[in-house]
Order: sequence, then C-alpha cells, then structure tokens
Amino acid sequence: MLALTLALLLAGAAGEGGDCLRTDEAGEPFPICFDPGNGLLLGTAPAVQDGAVTPEFHAGILVRTERTSRSKGTPWLNTHRLLVTRARSGTARLGLTATLYEGNLRRHLEEGFILVPTARPVRIPFPFDLTLAMRLGHYERRVWEGPGWTLETGRAALLLDPVRASTARVWLGLGPAASHMLRSSREGTVHELSPFTTLLLDAGYETEDGWWVARVTGLAGWTVGLDGGMRFRTRGEVGLERLLIAVNDQPVWLRLSAAHVHADAGVGRVDEWSAGLGLTVRVWSAR
Repeated sequence: MLALTLALLLAGAAGEGGDCLRTDEAGEPFPICFDPGNGLLLGTAPAVQDGAVTPEFHAGILVRTERTSRSKGTPWLNTHRLLVTRARSGTARLGLTATLYEGNLRRHLEEGFILVPTARPVRIPFPFDLTLAMRLGHYERRVWEGPGWTLETGRAALLLDPVRASTARVWLGLGPAASHMLRSSREGTVHELSPFTTLLLDAGYETEDGWWVARVTGLAGWTVGLDGGMRFRTRGEVGLERLLIAVNDQPVWLRLSAAHVHADAGVGRVDEWSAGLGLTVRVWSAR
C-alpha cells in the first residue's frame, strides 16, 4: 500500500512530454527522459575517507512539486528529500548518517520588486528569486570515534537566487542560515547555535532529459556554544552524475562525489575529506 501511494505521488509530480518518448519496433512507447528530483533513491559506492576505503550504501525518498501562488500567480518550485540515509560498513569507518527531512522551497518571480513605504511609495527592482532551505533531524553516528553522536535538530536558510530560472532544473541560492546542533560524547552533551552567522550555498544544474546532474553545496560560518565560545567551520560537497542505462525504464546513474569538512566532522570537530564513485537508482523517476 505504501509503495502504491508513493508511486502515484511521484507520477503526479513528474511531467511527461512528447519529446521524452520513443517507440520500439513493436510500436510500444518508452521514456528517454528522467527526473533526478523524483523517485525512491537507492545507491552504493566505495567511499574513500581520509585514506580509508569503505563500502557505502544510501537510500531516501525524493519528491519534486510545483504549484502556483493564488495571490500573485507566481510558481513555487519545491524539492523534498525524506528519510535520506547513508550507511558505511567495515571496521575502519563504520557509521550511519540519516536526515529526516531536507527541502528547498523556491518562489520564482518574473519581475521582483521591493516596496519602500515612504510618503510617496516607490518600488525598487529586486532581481532575485527567494528560496527557503530547511533541514530537520540530521543524525550522525561514527562508530570508529567511540561513544558519541551528533544531531542537527534543525537548520533554516533564506537564499537569494540571481539566476531566477523558470524551471526546477537550474538553481543557485546563497544566503544566511541559522541552526542548532547537539554533540554527545563521554564528557556529556553540548549545544551549538548558529544564529544566522553561517552562509549557505546551494547550486545545481540538470539537463532537460536528466542525463547529466551536477550539484554544489557549501557552508561556512561561526557556531556559538552555551559556554560563549565561538568556532569557525566550513563544509563543501560536489556531486556529478551521468545516466548509464535504464533497466525496465528505471534509470541508473554513475555518481562521482567529493567533500571536505573543516573543524566540524564528528564529535571531535575534526577536519576531513572524502570521495566516492558508485551507482545510483531512482525508481519511478521516468517523465
């Protein structure tokens, strides 16, 4: 029942056009376009982390929706990622990372303006789309570090997008973010706050047919502990995907990724780099 409900939801969220269909020798149509923002995500890859190679598995639910504002008639281009989980096996880097929800809600404006409420109100051009980027319940357990875990209870950012693309396939958001995190270790649990003292970057591009996908995310700024201390940290990740084949209309992408963390990885806030090369499947993502 759950699988049927999810399939119907994703089928309604994904569009299908004539340019994305071909016919075989028997006259049966088949899709050649795929939506990387929709589907049940499954993937595997050997990952390299600080020189140690470990198998990595990931899964999640991806939903992309679009709706029009009733008041202004402007579209909302929304992406949602639910229950995204990464697991690494092996004694060297055994661990688990899970995110309850992550979403980008972008409002596209054909002509944006700011109203200045003076005696004679004026409008000033505002050449940006606005994106609300949210993440809830990001948990990480790194067994090789010993007892302890980290939990980002929530993060919210208001991003400005100068590209202002009318499609969800292209985006470039940059803006301040606020977050709260818990770090638990043998010494106890500490709270870390970032009261809009962090800058968040989220950019991506997908070809019309979904054969190529690229995404860049970055984060840099200061966190404040309840003891009053401030710490600077950065995070960055780059991902590139290329469609390899589609098995029974289910696409398989080859994914290459790299990431670097400064003073923010794990309970000890260590520096870290990682890279991966593997396969990713998004079931029910045909357009």
